[in-house]
Amino acid sequence: MIIIQVGVILSLIDLAVMRLPIPFVTGLAVVVGTGALAAASAAGNPRSIGSAVLGGLAVGGLYLLLALALPHTVGLGDVRLAAVLGGALGAHSWSAVLLGLTLPYLLAFPFARAQLRRGTEGAAYLPFGPFLIAGAVLASIVTGPLTT
Repeated sequence: MIIIQVGVILSLIDLAVMRLPIPFVTGLAVVVGTGALAAASAAGNPRSIGSAVLGGLAVGGLYLLLALALPHTVGLGDVRLAAVLGGALGAHSWSAVLLGLTLPYLLAFPFARAQLRRGTEGAAYLPFGPFLIAGAVLASIVTGPLTT
């Protein structure tokens, strides 16, 4: 639930200024990490902590590679947010991680296409944070509720 609440705030900020503020993403990371740790402890399942860490590293690493290869398309705020969401989805399941990697692009495609067809100024820039968050939320709905 906290991912949705903070996600709405992050989405509005990203849409307004094309930035994902580090304090909000860091705060979300702390809450998600603490929630994953508490859920794993309560369930007696320490492997989910490892999955959360691996999910965050895998998704964050992939987005970091994208940011380095295509610096004007993926920002470091997107990298940080993707790592946090990858960790949250990793604590849940690997199918959620894979779905969470795919859905943001599927959700963003119609908006990017419409922006390019209109030929609006700045058509090459599309805030990606809202799509990352929506993709993670949808992935958790499809694969079952998140524990954090």
